[in-house]
Amino acid sequence: MQALTIEAERSAADVQIRLFGGVAAETEDGDPVDVGPAKCQAVLAVLALSPGSAVPVSRIVRLVWGEEPPRTADKTLQSYVTRLRKGLGPDSIVRTGVAYRLDVTAAAVDVVRFQRLLGLNDIEAALAEWTGTPLAGLASDGLTATVDGLVEQYLGVVETDLGRRIEADAHAVIGSLTELTATYPFREGLWALLMTALYRVGRQADALAAYRRAREHLVEGLGVEPGPRLRELESLILGQDEQLGVDRSSMGSALGLPSGTVTFGFSDVVDSTRLWAAQRREMADAMARHDDLVTAAVDRHGGYVFATGGDSFGVAFHRASDAVGWAAELQAAIGREPWPVEVEIQVRVGLHTGETEERGKGYFGPAVIVAARLAAAGHGGQTLISGVTSALLDGSNLRDLGTFRLEGVVAEQRILQLGDGEHPPLRTGDNRRGNLPRRLGRLIGRDGDLEVIHDALANSPIVTLVGPGGIGKTRLALAAAQRADVEATGGAWLIELAGNSSSSDVPQAVASVLDVRESVGRTLTESIVTALQPRRALLVLDNCEHVIDGAADFAHAVAEGCANVRVLATSREGLGLRDEQLVAVAPLEPAGPGVELFNERASAASRTFDPSSSRHDVEEICRRLDGVPLAIELAAARTRSLSPADLVERLDDRLRLLTGGRRANVERHRTLRATIQWSYDLLTPPQQAMFRRLSIFAGPFDRVAAEAIVADADLDLVDVDDLLGDLVDRSMVIVESGPFGRRFRLLETIRQFGAEHLSETGDTDLIAARHAQWCLHGVTHIHELLAGPAEVEGVARLDELWPNLRAAVEWACATEDRRLAQSLVGAVAAEVYMRSRSEIGGWAERILAITPADDEELIVFGLTWAARRYMRKMDIEGYERLVGRYGEPDHPMIRYARGFLYDDYELMVASAPLAMAELRRRGEHYVADLFEIVGVARILLMTGRLEEHDALVTTLAERCRAKGPPTGLQWALTYLATSASVQGRQHEAAKFYEEAASVDVPDRTNTMKGPFEARAALRRGDRSRAFEILRSYIDELLDNDNMYVGKIACIEFIGMMVKVERLPEAARILGFLESTGSLDVPALRSLVAGDAARIATGSENDTAHERTLGRDLDDRRALVFMREVFDRLVDGEQVVE
Repeated sequence: MQALTIEAERSAADVQIRLFGGVAAETEDGDPVDVGPAKCQAVLAVLALSPGSAVPVSRIVRLVWGEEPPRTADKTLQSYVTRLRKGLGPDSIVRTGVAYRLDVTAAAVDVVRFQRLLGLNDIEAALAEWTGTPLAGLASDGLTATVDGLVEQYLGVVETDLGRRIEADAHAVIGSLTELTATYPFREGLWALLMTALYRVGRQADALAAYRRAREHLVEGLGVEPGPRLRELESLILGQDEQLGVDRSSMGSALGLPSGTVTFGFSDVVDSTRLWAAQRREMADAMARHDDLVTAAVDRHGGYVFATGGDSFGVAFHRASDAVGWAAELQAAIGREPWPVEVEIQVRVGLHTGETEERGKGYFGPAVIVAARLAAAGHGGQTLISGVTSALLDGSNLRDLGTFRLEGVVAEQRILQLGDGEHPPLRTGDNRRGNLPRRLGRLIGRDGDLEVIHDALANSPIVTLVGPGGIGKTRLALAAAQRADVEATGGAWLIELAGNSSSSDVPQAVASVLDVRESVGRTLTESIVTALQPRRALLVLDNCEHVIDGAADFAHAVAEGCANVRVLATSREGLGLRDEQLVAVAPLEPAGPGVELFNERASAASRTFDPSSSRHDVEEICRRLDGVPLAIELAAARTRSLSPADLVERLDDRLRLLTGGRRANVERHRTLRATIQWSYDLLTPPQQAMFRRLSIFAGPFDRVAAEAIVADADLDLVDVDDLLGDLVDRSMVIVESGPFGRRFRLLETIRQFGAEHLSETGDTDLIAARHAQWCLHGVTHIHELLAGPAEVEGVARLDELWPNLRAAVEWACATEDRRLAQSLVGAVAAEVYMRSRSEIGGWAERILAITPADDEELIVFGLTWAARRYMRKMDIEGYERLVGRYGEPDHPMIRYARGFLYDDYELMVASAPLAMAELRRRGEHYVADLFEIVGVARILLMTGRLEEHDALVTTLAERCRAKGPPTGLQWALTYLATSASVQGRQHEAAKFYEEAASVDVPDRTNTMKGPFEARAALRRGDRSRAFEILRSYIDELLDNDNMYVGKIACIEFIGMMVKVERLPEAARILGFLESTGSLDVPALRSLVAGDAARIATGSENDTAHERTLGRDLDDRRALVFMREVFDRLVDGEQVVE
C-alpha cells in the first residue's frame, strides 16, 4: 500500500481549468492536478463557471445534487472543497459567509474564455477553445441547463462559421457537416448548410437525400415535419434556383435566413416628414445615400433586410453582436456623411432579440414589434437595446436607462443605450409616470432589503428607511421604487429634500416635482393631496432628517387623503407617525457584498486593481469600515494612488483618508467626515455631549454601562436614558440583540469621529478612566464565572466584553497605569491556557514594556503569561528574546513557566510546590488548580508516577465536579482515562473518556473532546464519522496555530489507521512522534506500543520508509499530513451522498 504524500503548495493563479470535454485542471507546465471524484469535479465546475465571484452554498448544492440533495450535502461539500484546495492550492477556494469563491482569473477557465471570445466576435479563437462537450462524464441534473446553453452557443457559432466557409470552399466543409448532423440530428440549420454545400459542388441528389434524412430524424425522433426553412430549400434545390449559386449576401436571403432566436434591428430617419415637405429634391438625394449606407452596413454584418417602408429598414441578424455592430457602423456612417445643411439626416435604431414567426421570407410577431417600438422611442443618433439583447452582449459600452412601457407592448421593457451619448427623455409616452433616475448602477447585497421594503409598502402607507449617513438609504429607496408596482397614471416620484433648509419648504419641493400649483381656497399641501387622490403613485421623500417636522406633516396628509399613494422616506430618524413602518438599513456583510462593492468600484477607479491578489486586504478594509457602503466606495476610489495594503495601514486615520468621492455625490457624501458631520450638526448640545462620551466604547454596552460612564454634573443621570434613545433614533447609535439582552454599539467610523470630538474637549482621559473601571468590574465578575460552574456564560460574556477590554488595556498601558493593566489582564489571564487567547500574551508583553526593572512582581506576572504564548507556538527562541530584554527573576512561578515551556519535567516538579503555594497565597485558587491539572498532573503521568497522579487528579476532579469549572473537570477526567489506559484498565479508561466527552465546555476550549468522540465513533463502527471528527479537530488546531496539543491527535490518528489497515500512514506519524522525543515518555510510549507492534508487522519496505519520512516532519506538517489523509478517506468512505 502506497502512503499518501504531502503535495507541494501551489497557487490557484498557476492553474488552468478545463470544462470542455470533462472537468480537469493542470499547472502552467501541463502537469495534471487531482480534482477528485465526479461530485468533486461538479463542485469545481460550478465555481469555475463564475471565477472570482462568490457562489452561495445553496446554489452549489442545488447544481451539484439537484432539487432533492441529501441531508449531508453541506458537510459533503466541505470535504470536496478541502479536496480541491489540496490540488489547486490552499487559497484557491475561499469561504465568504455562506458562499465559496474560486480565486482564479477568467482567463484560466476555458469555458469563460470561449464566451468572452464570442462576445468579441472572434469566432476562430472561440472555436479553438472548444475541445468537447462541456462537463462530459458528469451526471448532474442541476448543470444540464448550463451544458445545453453552452452547446447551443457553440452550434450557433459553428453554423455561422460554416456558412461563411461554404462561400470559400464548399468541398472543405462537407465532411464536418456530415459529422455534425450525425451528432446533432435535430439541428435544422446544420442540415440546411449540408444541403447547400452538397448542391454547390454539383451533388444535387445527395443534397435531396440529406433533406430526406433530416425529415426522418425529425419525424421519428420528435414527431414534427421540417420547418419552412428546410422545406423552402428543398424546393429551391429541386428547381435548381439560381439563388443557390450566388455569393454570400444573396445566399443569405435564400438559405442563410436567421431562424429560431433572432436579433431584429429597426432604423428610422428622425423628422423625415418635415424634411420631405421642406426640401423635396435635396431629400430625395439624401435618402438614396441613406439607403446605400444602411444596406452596406447590413451586408458587412451578415444581416438580412426583411422590411422597408418609407425611410425605415427592418433587418434580421443571427447574433446580437452582429446587430450591434451594424447599428454602431450605421450611426457612425450617418454622422460622418456631409449632408446638406437643409437636410441633415439622423437615424434612431432599436434592437431586440426573440423567437421568430416566419412567413415566406418575412418575420412577424412580438419580437419584431418590440424592436420597432424601441426605434420609435429613441432620438437622432441614439441606438436603444432591449434588456433581452443586452444579456447576450458583454455590456461594456451599454448605459442602462431603466424600465419603460413601450406603446402597444404589454410587458415593461428594460432599455439600454449603446454608448454614452446624451439625449432627451425617451419617447415612450410614460414620462409622466415618474422622474426616477434611469441610471442607478448595480445594487449590491440588498436583495433581502428590497423584499422587506416591498412587503412594507404593501401593508403601510408610509415606510421610512432609517440608518446612519452613508449606509445606502437613498440608493436602496430608488431601487425599491423602481420595483414598485405603480400604474402609468400615478408614477414613482423622487423628491430630494437635502437642499431645503426649513420644514416649511417641503410642500413646495413636492409641488415642483409633481408640477402642482396651489389652488384657490386650499393650502399647497391640500392642493397636492387633491391632485394625487385619483392616482396610484409612490412618493420618495429623500433625506428628511433636517426637515423632519415638515416631512412628517406632509406624509401624514398624503396617507390620510390618498388611499392609493404610498410614501417611501429616507432619514436618519423616523418620522414618528402612527401608520409609519420603519425599515432599518444595516451595513453590508463585509466579507461578501462589501468586498464585491469594493472590487467593482476599485476596478472602475484603477485599471491595475487586481481583486484576486488583494482579497485578504480588501476583506480587512471592509470589515474595519463596518460594511458601510459610502466608506467602502470612498476607500475603493483611493486605489488610484494607494494599494489595498496601503489602505489597511492608513485606516486608523480613516476620516482623513476617505475623501474625494464621486462628483455626482452630494457635497455631504464627498468625504466620510462630512457625512457624519451632517448628522452630528443636527444633534442638540446635550445629544452631542452624550455621543462624544459614548465613543469611548469600542464594543457593545448596555444602558447601565452608559449611565456609569457618561453621567456626571454636565450630563444628569436622569437624562442619560432619553439621550441614548435620541441617538438611537437618529442612527448615531445602533441597537443589537445579544445573548444577555439589548446592547448598544457605535459603528467604528462614527466612533472614531466621536473620539476626535471628545479629544477636542479634553475629556478623553476622564471618560477613558471611567471606562477602564467599568471593564475592571466586568472582568472581575467574569473571572468568578470562569472559575465556577457557569464557565460557559463567563466565556460568552468575555467575548462580548473583549473589544472594550482591549481598549481599556491599551489605554492603561498608554498612560503607564501598570497596576490597572495588571488587574484587567490578570482577571482573565488563564484564558491563554483554556482557550488559547494569544492576545493576552501580547498584553503581558505590553505590561512588561512599561514595568520598571525593580518591579519584580510585575515582571514575574508578564513573563508567566507571555511564556504561554510562545509555548503554544513552540517558539522557545521568542521567549528567550523576551528574557534578554526584561530579565528573568529567580522566582518559583518563572521556574515553573520555564519548565513548562521546555518540557523540563524535573524543573517543573521542583518548582511546582512553591509556585502553587504562591498562587494560593494570593487567592488565585482557580489558576493554581489549572496549573496543577495541566502541569503537575501531566508531569506525574509522563514520568510514570501513576499512583501520585491518580490521587491528585481524583481530588481535582471532585473539586471541579462540585465547584467547577467544567473545563477543569474534563481535563482531569482525560488524565484519569489516560492513566487507566496506560495501566491496562481499558474498561475504566473507556468510562472516563465517555464521561469527559459528555462534559459541556465552552466553544474554542482546548479540549480532547474531539479525539474522544472520534474514538467512540470508531468503536461503534462509524468510520466516516470518526474520520470527520478527528479531521475537524485537526483543522481547529491548525486554524488556531495550536501545535502544543497536536501529539494527542497524532496518537489517536495512529490508532485509527492501524484499525483500518492503513499501516504506512500510521508509520509516518509514528516516525514523527519518535523524532520529537515524545515516545521517550513511558506513558505516551505505552499508549502506542500495541499499534507500533502492529505497524512492525506490515510490509517492511513501506512502513520503514514512511517511518523515516515522518522523522522529517515538523508539528504543522504532521497535522497537515493527517488532515490530507482524512480528506481522501472521507471521500472514499462516503457511499451514500
